[in-house]
This record gives sequence, structure tokens and C-alpha cells, in this order.
Amino acid sequence: MATTYKFANNAESELVSEIGAADVTLNITTGDGALFPSVAVGDGNQFYVLVVDGSTEEWMLCTSRSGDALTVTRSDSNSFSVGSTVRLKINATILDSFMQKGVYRSNAGSPNGSLVASYTGEEVYDSTNDVWYKHCTGTVWKEMTA
Repeated sequence: MATTYKFANNAESELVSEIGAADVTLNITTGDGALFPSVAVGDGNQFYVLVVDGSTEEWMLCTSRSGDALTVTRSDSNSFSVGSTVRLKINATILDSFMQKGVYRSNAGSPNGSLVASYTGEEVYDSTNDVWYKHCTGTVWKEMTA
């Protein structure tokens, strides 16, 4: 399953209970969970939060949100106190997952039935026939028409 990063505007809250170095659940202010995207274990959706307590900060990948509880994968092993800021943020990992404009693969002929996509929704240029294709699933590609 492909990873889909989810976003929300101005999603920010505070911890209502401290977390230790090995904790993977963030409990945030009651009602603030609704500010963050809906993600569930195994659905391929996730988002990053930056947790800040004074000069200590840590990026955490949220893989599930249930109400006001965020389940995260930790990038470090810091401890955070009650009142620490939890903010949804875009980071370099997310931005690196997006395809840059003008960067694409070309193929000498139709990719349909033979080419595996590099990422979901990839577009490939058939340089022999001057045709663009969009990835559907597996090795299935659809010719794009103007």
C-alpha cells in the first residue's frame, strides 16, 4: 500500500499527559484531535507532528489517530512534559516524496503491460509515439488524451 501524507491547516494542540522516551501515544487537549487528519492503522495515511518543549523538539510520524490520542513512530527518545506543543508540520521527508515538476520517465513505446510504476499516479512519456500514459495499477497504464 502506498503512503499518503495527510494535511490540515493550523492543527496544533498541547500534551495533556507527559510522555517518556519510549512512549508512542500522545494524548492531546480534549477536542483538539478533530483538528488533525483522520488516519488509521494500516490505511496508508499518516502525517508528521513536531513536538516541542522549550529547546527540546522531536519529529514524530502519526500512523493512527483515535479521538484525542495520536499513535506515533518516534524519531528520537526525548521526554516531554504536560503542555508541550504538538503541531502538524510539513517536513523534508514529505516534500521529498513529491515528484518535481518537469521530472518524468520516458519509455520507447507503450508502458502498458510491461512497466512497473515508481510511485502512485506516475506519468510516463512514450517517446516513440509522442504519447503520455498515467499509471493505473500494477503494470496497467492508461493513455492520456488531450
